[in-house]
Amino acid sequence: MKTFTTLALATLLGTAALPSSASALDLFHPFRPRTAEVNGRMNNEQRRIGNGVATGKLNPWQANRLVRGEQHIQQQENRDLLKHNGHLTWRDRMHLNRAENRQSQRINQAEHHSIFHNWFHH
Repeated sequence: MKTFTTLALATLLGTAALPSSASALDLFHPFRPRTAEVNGRMNNEQRRIGNGVATGKLNPWQANRLVRGEQHIQQQENRDLLKHNGHLTWRDRMHLNRAENRQSQRINQAEHHSIFHNWFHH
């Protein structure tokens, strides 16, 4: 009877420990939904900058400035990831999404108000 009780207790403790160890392993999983969302937006903005240069909507100075803005956002994401053991909190994601929203507005403004674009395409 004592062996059965010890075995049952060990099994119970072992299964109780699984969720915490699984979540600890998940902490360093390469695909994190919040990180993927932010990185997807960053990739989209970088693609827009490249397309703007290729189509002549952005001049090299504007593109350089916009790329520096993307780099700043990437550095902030890296700091947030280091701060929280490899994942982004909802607050980090919210902050980074706001920064990406501002960056998207800057890209739109640069594309539509470019002297370079207006000069050669109108």
